[in-house]
Amino acid sequence: MVKTGEKPTKLDDKALVAKALQHDQGAFSLLLEKYRSALMAHVLKYVPVVEDAEDICQRSFEKAFMNIERYNPRYAFSTWLYNIAQNEAIDHLRRSRTSINSVPISEEREALDVLSGTTPEEEFIIEQAVGELVSGIQRLPESYRLVAELRFIKDYAYEDIARELGLPLGTVKTRINRTRKLMEKIVRKPDGKAE
Repeated sequence: MVKTGEKPTKLDDKALVAKALQHDQGAFSLLLEKYRSALMAHVLKYVPVVEDAEDICQRSFEKAFMNIERYNPRYAFSTWLYNIAQNEAIDHLRRSRTSINSVPISEEREALDVLSGTTPEEEFIIEQAVGELVSGIQRLPESYRLVAELRFIKDYAYEDIARELGLPLGTVKTRINRTRKLMEKIVRKPDGKAE
C-alpha cells in the first residue's frame, strides 16, 4: 500500500503509470508525492542550491508527465524519473556555468545532509568525482563521448546504448572498453586531453 498525504492507495507504480497514460492527473499526483523527497535528494547531489534543485524537480515531474507515453515499463518508473532529473540537473549546470564541484553555503549543506544521509565530506567527494567524470568525458572524441555519457552519466545498459545510438552491441562494448582506457590516460596526462 502506498500512502501519500492522507490518501492511501493499493496501486503500485505500474498501475499508477497505466492510469497516468490515460491522462489521469490524480495517478500522476500520487507518483509525484511518492517520489518528491527522493528525487530532491537525487538532484541535490548535482545541484546543491536548494531553490535550483526544487525548480529542477518541478521541471522533471512536468517532463515525465508530458512524456509518460515514452516510459518503458520494463524498467522501474523511479529509474526513468531519476534519469530525467539527472539530465535536467546537468543541463542546469551547463546553462549556469557553475562548477559541479562548488561547495554550497552552510544552510544549503545542512539541507543536503538531511536529505541524502551523507556527511559533508562524503558529499564533497561525490561532487568532486562527478565533476572529474563529466570533465573527462567532455575531452573525449565524439564517438566515445556519446557512449560515455550514456553509460557513465545516464547509467544506460549496453543494450539500451546500442538501441539509442543504432550501433551493434559488440561495437558499444568495444567503445566503452576503449573509453575507460582513454579516461585513464586523461586522468594521468598533465594536459588532460585524449589522444
